[in-house]
Amino acid sequence: MESAKFSGSATFSGSASKHTFLQHKFQVGSANSDRVNYTLAQKFFHKKDVRPEVLEAKKIAVKSKQSNILGTEPKGWNASVAVSAKESTVDLKRQLLKVRAGLMDEKVQKESKFHTDERIAEQRRFIVSCTGQGPIGKLTGKWFNPVDERGLCSHCIAEHWPDWNQSHSCHTKEDIKLAQTVTEAKEMRRTRMMGRSQVLNNVDYVHPTQAVSNVNDILRQRKIDFQDLKEQFKRELKVEFPQASEERLQAMAQRLLNEKLLADEKIARFPVQHESFRPNLSLTSQDRRYKEYFHPGSYTWMDSEKRYGW
Repeated sequence: MESAKFSGSATFSGSASKHTFLQHKFQVGSANSDRVNYTLAQKFFHKKDVRPEVLEAKKIAVKSKQSNILGTEPKGWNASVAVSAKESTVDLKRQLLKVRAGLMDEKVQKESKFHTDERIAEQRRFIVSCTGQGPIGKLTGKWFNPVDERGLCSHCIAEHWPDWNQSHSCHTKEDIKLAQTVTEAKEMRRTRMMGRSQVLNNVDYVHPTQAVSNVNDILRQRKIDFQDLKEQFKRELKVEFPQASEERLQAMAQRLLNEKLLADEKIARFPVQHESFRPNLSLTSQDRRYKEYFHPGSYTWMDSEKRYGW
């Protein structure tokens, strides 16, 4: 009986001291979750999962971003040692008290009885008449050229010169008439420029684009005709310059081909070698005039010799 009681008490004590195992806790993004959509209140990490020193650093960073405009919060220690930094040392609380009391209001000066607007204008006119500078210039702090006081629309050199019409209107009769005149002049010029010239020979005239195309066609045909000769020059140069690149061989072969074509054209124009076709000016421009001397055969006085002679 006692043994039975003992066994019953053992089972009761074992059930009372049951071990608490770790429970599954839901987290957003966990591999054990089959949900896709979550609310905004659910975060990846719970506040309890973050270390307390990190939470404290976050609070300090968020508070440092808040501006202390009214100066109610104590200022932090400034670790800067810069000399040029100018920080405001004004006590904002005392300044606000002065503003409320009216001690920082702007002082309005009364108008002087000795310097009225008419007298100031008269003084400016006197200075302008004496110096020729003004009335808008160093007297008022604004720059202006007194010569162009009437503006660019009017000539200040000579009154009889026609002035520029500064009007922006385009609906009056004069504006419409002027616009029609300008349009007619431009239309006449366009018709004259687009028309065919009577002096131009339309039969023998070659358009510039056609002339350039003709030259390009001739050069292209010449390259095709002398391609074999150019390849021969290239093979010979390859033997002479084995280390030369392909671009250099092409350039040297093209230069030799151009020199050969120029030499052939020279031979065609001047078939006789070492012969000059310059005209002999000594034969064509020889002076064939001659002097004739006449003597009367008498012994007389000669003025040129200042003596008598035959």
